[in-house]
Amino acid sequence: MTELDHLIVFLPGPPESAPPGLELGAGMRHDGQGTRNRRIGFAAAFVELLWIDEPDAERASGLGFAARCARQAYPFGVVLRGTRPPGAFRDYTVPGGPTLALHDGTSEMPFLGVLLMSDDELAARVPRPLPAHPNGATGIDDVVLSGAEPPPFGLPGVTVTPGPTAACVRLTGAGEVEFR
Repeated sequence: MTELDHLIVFLPGPPESAPPGLELGAGMRHDGQGTRNRRIGFAAAFVELLWIDEPDAERASGLGFAARCARQAYPFGVVLRGTRPPGAFRDYTVPGGPTLALHDGTSEMPFLGVLLMSDDELAARVPRPLPAHPNGATGIDDVVLSGAEPPPFGLPGVTVTPGPTAACVRLTGAGEVEFR
């Protein structure tokens, strides 16, 4: 079984502000990956706004995030948790963190990873404390990614469609938010 853990929005630099009605968590630096993030957290999933803060470490990581942050590759990603879907994956261990199965797709596909963790480890990943969002949003219903080459398997909670490059996140109790 797999489910959505988080959507990644690759950015050229730190976000100036949160989308209207939502709160940004403090975020963290990803040691060994050369990236930082801010998160829009919910009980079961989150949106990660990610940018590069140490280019040499990012290059050494082999993750290829620089092209995505520079908008030279598809600028959104999906991380699932649970069972590894079929297809070409390679294992990547986050320095000091979990192991992910990363899909070997094209740069026109969303970045795709699957957290390979126990149920206890997965439960510990939920960002706490969770901010109260002014718009009343309490979760992510689903995500629509447009403008990407679809992966060769389905993504739980995520639909890939043609159209201009964007990510639309439908929120529980609060409409939707779009990232471009």
